[in-house]
Amino acid sequence: MKSVKLMDRVFTDFNQPGFEFLTKNLIPGISVYGERLVQYENEEYREWMHSKSKLASGMLRGVRIPVLKPGCHVLYLGASSGTTVSHISDIIGLDGVVFAVEFAPRPTRDLLNLVHSRKNIIPILADVRYPEEYTDIVHGVDFLYADVAQPNQSELFLKNAQGFLKNNGLGYIAIKARSISQKLSSENIFKNEVKFLESKGFDTIKTANISKYHKEHHVYLGRWKGYN
Repeated sequence: MKSVKLMDRVFTDFNQPGFEFLTKNLIPGISVYGERLVQYENEEYREWMHSKSKLASGMLRGVRIPVLKPGCHVLYLGASSGTTVSHISDIIGLDGVVFAVEFAPRPTRDLLNLVHSRKNIIPILADVRYPEEYTDIVHGVDFLYADVAQPNQSELFLKNAQGFLKNNGLGYIAIKARSISQKLSSENIFKNEVKFLESKGFDTIKTANISKYHKEHHVYLGRWKGYN
């Protein structure tokens, strides 16, 4: 019988094969992106599909985010249409907030549809290269997440950490190797990015290769200590 992980709880008696992660549905009865809804002990949960979420893929490879819990404040860079954002919304509950930054207008429209029912999501149409555009909206956050396929993606992650991440807060970045270099191996690219982040104020907690699920991607989780 397959074990199904509901964030900080592990159920070995959940008789539903084919699931990896589930989050308790903040808005029961509503599926966000076609994921399955599951009833368990009089509660409804949403399947968290790692094939559609680099955060879930990292968790599948052993990366855990202890700060991601009810009441957490999150800054999400590269929110797209809100697939992973919706699961973060489930986890942090109505006492938490996720500031969801997206630059492209088309996925932002989908994100706006999502926030009609999920009041803990604040959508921000902005360019993550210019965090000063949303300093009036975003305040100190416990968790910074970045999925921005740019050549300088780690620099953008760092810039937002400097502006918004609390001291000792956690930062998670999905690094897309081919957005950085077409010549170097993805492993060497990732090693260089880790060295850069460590030199600029992050203490590495966990890294993982998620290329099996998302082509040539690695993920990094670090604790923000500020400038060395």
